[in-house]
Amino acid sequence: MALKIRVTCSHGRPGLGPVPRLIYKAEAYEEGDEFRETLWGCKHNHESVEHALNCGLDWLEQGTQLESA
Repeated sequence: MALKIRVTCSHGRPGLGPVPRLIYKAEAYEEGDEFRETLWGCKHNHESVEHALNCGLDWLEQGTQLESA
């Protein structure tokens, strides 16, 4: 099963300004899955797309067992 990593973005807690900051998370899905159902997701927030992507790629390199997201 070949897995791919994606990065999702959502609003975090409101900060000092009127617009909430953005938070990013890495998720893994099976390459051939038409619906791209999440098979794994990091359980922590990232401050940038790059950090989230690196988290997902590190997870893939470690060959970590799939956990329910």
